[in-house]
Amino acid sequence: MTRRSLPLLVLVTLLAGSCTIPRFETDRDRESPRSAPTVQIEQDDSPPPSSDVADVIESVLPSVVNIRVRSVQSTAFGRQERGGEGSGVIIDGDGVILTNNHVVACATEVRVAFNDGRDEMDGEVVGTVPEKDLAIVRVDADDLKALTVGRSGRLRLGDPVLAIGFPLGLGETPTVTRGIISGKARAIRAQTPGGGVEALEDLLQTDAAINPGNSGGALIDLAGRLVGINTAGVSAAAGENVGFAIPIDGAIEVVEDIFGDVDKGWLGVSIGSVDSARIAEEVGVDEDVRGAVILGLLPGPAEDSGLREGDVIVSIAGREIGSAEELGEVLEERGPGDRVEVEVVREDETRTFQVRLGQRPPAEEIVARDPNCS
Repeated sequence: MTRRSLPLLVLVTLLAGSCTIPRFETDRDRESPRSAPTVQIEQDDSPPPSSDVADVIESVLPSVVNIRVRSVQSTAFGRQERGGEGSGVIIDGDGVILTNNHVVACATEVRVAFNDGRDEMDGEVVGTVPEKDLAIVRVDADDLKALTVGRSGRLRLGDPVLAIGFPLGLGETPTVTRGIISGKARAIRAQTPGGGVEALEDLLQTDAAINPGNSGGALIDLAGRLVGINTAGVSAAAGENVGFAIPIDGAIEVVEDIFGDVDKGWLGVSIGSVDSARIAEEVGVDEDVRGAVILGLLPGPAEDSGLREGDVIVSIAGREIGSAEELGEVLEERGPGDRVEVEVVREDETRTFQVRLGQRPPAEEIVARDPNCS
């Protein structure tokens, strides 16, 4: 490049730069006000892309029902009539619905609403197992869509799950929440309809939101299989996004007992585990005591034999008891009419009682015997 070409290069550069200098508008340049521009927004009304999860939910919804109840319960203010609602899961097309016991406890009227367009129906409580917080409601129908039952024993921590139910009374359609299995074999204390507290054990823990009204609803895997029955109204360690469900493996055993010919010994008690020094202290016994504490009594074998609320059963039929679950295992091996020796700790004293086991009465008799329902 020579010196003679430099001025030309500078000129070209300046001319090129002038193209980027902004133009400042003056009053003289302004035109009369213009009308506001018209906004046109087009919406795509085609359906959203198909989702495997959405497809699963759509297939499952007809099997989840809303349960509304009227009940009369004894309270500190006398007998009171109450209304409540929860959820249920159709497990047999002939009208068999699985739900939580606390949803239908003390119910004088049960109404079941469906998701398949049919009218509401009257429901009948045909079986309850309060210590498992499970109950069976039956409706007069033979063409319901039953939910496929999976195996909760195969679940692993981190497996995705969906909770379906009718939480908080939000409308007439179910709500779905998503989460994972975040714990197994959990033990919690749940509030009973009468205001008491009972222990629930071997529960699934999930971060899928489970709220009041969701009780008795379905916890399903991503294949649409029932793996648990949601439960709510629990008091566990403070924390957000913690829900619990009853594993379906144990729930099915309860259903088979209710409908089957299996006769198991019945004590007539609600129990909880005393399996740590902390719980022993809460119960009021020595911190080394382990067993099953009686949280509630129905008129029946235990009460007739002199057992009381607060007694900690440490041995039955010659076998040491370390938890509520172990007591249940012994009773499963015994039948109605069997006589067993029951050893308890009461106010730090060991006492022995002779108890003749009974037979679990029908659901309506359990309700009639429940002092909270009378």
